[in-house]
Amino acid sequence: MRLHRFFIDEAIGSKKEVLVASPELANQISRVFRLKRGDRVILFDGSGSDYESEVTEASKGSVLFRVLSATHSRYMPERKIYLCAAVVKKDNFELIVEKATELGVTDIVPVLAEHSEKKSLNEGRLKKIAIEASEQSGRGDVPRICAIKSLEEALSSLVEVDSIVFHTEGNSFERQNVTRSDDIAIFIGPEGGWSRNELDLFHKNKIPVVCLGPQVLRAETAVVAALSQVVFAA
Repeated sequence: MRLHRFFIDEAIGSKKEVLVASPELANQISRVFRLKRGDRVILFDGSGSDYESEVTEASKGSVLFRVLSATHSRYMPERKIYLCAAVVKKDNFELIVEKATELGVTDIVPVLAEHSEKKSLNEGRLKKIAIEASEQSGRGDVPRICAIKSLEEALSSLVEVDSIVFHTEGNSFERQNVTRSDDIAIFIGPEGGWSRNELDLFHKNKIPVVCLGPQVLRAETAVVAALSQVVFAA
């Protein structure tokens, strides 16, 4: 039977026991999954290791685990992948975070674009979604969720990173031009696409603007399609 995985925000290393003071985790262990003393789970701390552990005590506010063994996590990103995704409405951006986590994005940068209809996001909620997606996908770490940035701020923070912009108007994306080893930043626009001013800014910064095909994709669909091309590039 597949063991449940749980992310804990403290280094496990060579510890033989781990006490996690978290009412939320205690509720998951006892009430959601109905695990009890002696049941086994997988803990991970973002280091790339999975720790098979045994529940030894669970209260309303904490859980004590006994660490049994350590193995490499099923998947750990080998390079930095920055997803600079324009802010879209709540449910759609939550889906973007979930799928980006599954596909190996290391940093998710919400960008306030000219055509963004929504101007704010629940950062705590997004972090929780990223943790759950890492737990379920077997990933050994959790992506960083950045605060909302303007496009100018996002570009200036990634000036040393190769970038690529996906837009309905642009040259056809050539998969062979993307390597699997170099850090990369991917820019995806909102429902209305990047504005002319934003496209001019990309061109000014000599960032290639490409399209995936003739279809007009929803923002969350474009994220999955673009990341699949980049992550699984030969």
